[in-house]
Amino acid sequence: MEGSPAKQSARSYPHLGFNDFVEQNFTSAYRFAFCLSLAHDRAARIVEAAFHEAKALQETEATVDKIWVLERLHQKWRACHPARFDPEVEQNSDRPSIRVGDAAGMECDAVLKILHSMNPAYRLVLSLFYFEQLGANAIGRILELPPATVVSRLAEAKVLLRQLLEQTRHTPSAASA
Repeated sequence: MEGSPAKQSARSYPHLGFNDFVEQNFTSAYRFAFCLSLAHDRAARIVEAAFHEAKALQETEATVDKIWVLERLHQKWRACHPARFDPEVEQNSDRPSIRVGDAAGMECDAVLKILHSMNPAYRLVLSLFYFEQLGANAIGRILELPPATVVSRLAEAKVLLRQLLEQTRHTPSAASA
């Protein structure tokens, strides 16, 4: 995965200018910042601050890559919002689980609304896993968690997401609200 976007940095690939680095990583950074803040203005501010820091580090020996940017966004958010994001798993096995075939017929906006309503501990691992296609080690680095915790939290988050999607699927008014 030497050429993957997660590995590319202005330092590692000198043929990339800083503007190219920002262009390559802006969507991921903004998507993650919005997942953290759930507000466009706050997401834009912390993304701008993170890329400003990245530009300053560009001249040093530090490696600034996509993972560093996501990690820095999380650190900035946690500095302003120090409450721990501890998941509270709803242990309700009576709720049905959505089938994979049912997911294709779901509205993207409804799925995002459910994702954004979830506890941040779950929302963040799901976002990094599905949207950024990162593994447990990278997610752990970004969220400052051991990889084993990431794997377990991801499993819990997937179950909860399936349950919430199934609940919404059976309540059409909830999906359109």
